[in-house]
Amino acid sequence: MVAQSPEVTGTVGGAALRDPAWVTARITEMGRSWGTGSCRAAGTLWWCMVASALVRPVVGAYAAHAAVPAVELDRLSCPVRADGGIETVELAADPAEPRAAAQALRASLASVIATVAQASGAGIPALWAVVADAIGNRAIDAGAPGVAAALAHDVGGKLPAPRFQEVGGRTFVKRISCCLVFEAPGCEMCTSCPKRPAADRERLLTALTTGN
Repeated sequence: MVAQSPEVTGTVGGAALRDPAWVTARITEMGRSWGTGSCRAAGTLWWCMVASALVRPVVGAYAAHAAVPAVELDRLSCPVRADGGIETVELAADPAEPRAAAQALRASLASVIATVAQASGAGIPALWAVVADAIGNRAIDAGAPGVAAALAHDVGGKLPAPRFQEVGGRTFVKRISCCLVFEAPGCEMCTSCPKRPAADRERLLTALTTGN
């Protein structure tokens, strides 16, 4: 997914992420930025960004074997971009035991997912699949793909296990979610989109590893 309008225009408390009216307004802004009138597509694009922001600090702590923050919505601050997106969250939380922190993350994710589903019409299983892929990608970024399975296990509930594949000696997330960006005008499916035929996806990922 290509970033757009990265400038931050304000900051809100994390509780806004479970406010249907506020989330609906942000999804509308995201849809306007991408030129799509599909609430489902705009909501999924918005959630891809927010899910990544929510899981990033926990994945990073798991990867570093460091104290794990409890991502609780009432103790978050969220810088909001001009297009309604949220790329990062700021924590005001004490570290917790890893499993307790994972359960706090699960509660926060479930709350926001319910709100996004209501606002956009996107399916709850599809939104949980976005989380699984976000965890996988953040684990790769942290240089520790193996922690993705551990975190997903600790989060539990409706979260699928992240999956990976090796192509050309490089690790990629074997995605189970689609951001629906191809529904926006002028956009195509992502290279790793699960909607692509497997052979096509393999060819494109191989090109990434070789630079061809």
